[in-house]
Amino acid sequence: MEDTPIIRNFSHEAFGSRFWVRIAAEDAVYARNAAEALFQLLDDLDFQTDRRHDSGPVTAINQMPEGAMVAVSEHIQALWNFSKDVSAETGKAFDATAGALFDYWKNRGDLPFNPDDAAWTQVMSAYREGEFRLEGCELHCAKFGAAVDFGAIVRGYALDRMADMLESSWGIHRALLMASGSVTLALDPPGEGAGWRIGVGAQSEIKLCRFAMASKTASEAHGNLVDPRTGQGVSLPGPVRAIATSAVEAEGLAMAAAVLNASEAEEFVNRGCSRGLWLPDGTKLGSVSYFEVTDRAVPEAKPVSSEEAST
Repeated sequence: MEDTPIIRNFSHEAFGSRFWVRIAAEDAVYARNAAEALFQLLDDLDFQTDRRHDSGPVTAINQMPEGAMVAVSEHIQALWNFSKDVSAETGKAFDATAGALFDYWKNRGDLPFNPDDAAWTQVMSAYREGEFRLEGCELHCAKFGAAVDFGAIVRGYALDRMADMLESSWGIHRALLMASGSVTLALDPPGEGAGWRIGVGAQSEIKLCRFAMASKTASEAHGNLVDPRTGQGVSLPGPVRAIATSAVEAEGLAMAAAVLNASEAEEFVNRGCSRGLWLPDGTKLGSVSYFEVTDRAVPEAKPVSSEEAST
């Protein structure tokens, strides 16, 4: 019987989250060098696309006066174009220019919501009036007020770019990439397995190969889910999980589905191929119904847990 392949594990902090890379059946030094290259890419993506950085490109975009423009990187262009497509498909249930709304709900703390709150009214008015336009590689501030925030999808985007580098530059195809406990991208599995074991909740798991899984949960303490159509925070009885062939698409699906109602989510997921959703009540939509969910067995070696993977 073939020996169980050795899996090399590496981790790194970026985007305010922990990222993991698991590489199977590779020389230890080669795997470590590959992981270090991935993490250098990750650090660059962090600075280029995350609004946490006061001197970063996204902060500069959000501080542009009306009528100004700035040349943006291919990463921001890709995130922008993906975000605009999802926004159009969902009637703005997902919108990467709603950053000020997320800030409002994050900063308001435990105070009960007051629809007459002057600060909320001001934020909503600015968001609705604000407008950016991407023309070629130039992002224009057509109307000041909106705030770009790719935080809902940027970790998935980073995993996709890391996987591209791992395969095209390093020739490594048996790997699992994870970010923040909420998104996972599975390449080829180790050995002859059907896929990497990914936790779905505390008691179940699926096997993924060449698929990504992402989840979104509502945290009342952090206001991390907001419906841009209404400006209201969203509560969920459980996580929304999505699968797709790319990690950024899985994150976009999960984020939009967390805001949409069940019928809207079903219509949205069925517009694409090879993607699916688990809703908080256990409803399966799209191609997720083709994935077998099994009870999690007591492992000989620890599988990807619900805390480590996109659950």
